[in-house]
Amino acid sequence: MIWFILLILAGFSLSIALMVKQRKSKREIMLFTVIVLLGVAQWISIFLEHTFKPNQWIIAFIDYIKQFIYI
Repeated sequence: MIWFILLILAGFSLSIALMVKQRKSKREIMLFTVIVLLGVAQWISIFLEHTFKPNQWIIAFIDYIKQFIYI
C-alpha cells in the first residue's frame, strides 16, 4: 500500500511539474489535480474495502467547471 501511494505521489509531482513547465492554464492543472485525487480516493477505498462512490462529487465538479469554460 505504501508503495502505491509513493508511486502515485511521484507520478503526480512529475505531471504537475511538466504542466507548469509547459505553462498550462490553472484550470487545466486544477482539473487534473481533482481527477487524480478522486482516483487515489477510489483506489484507497478499494484497498480498505470501503465503498466510495464519487459520482455525485464528479457531477458537481463538472457543473462547477462548466460555469468557467462556457460549454
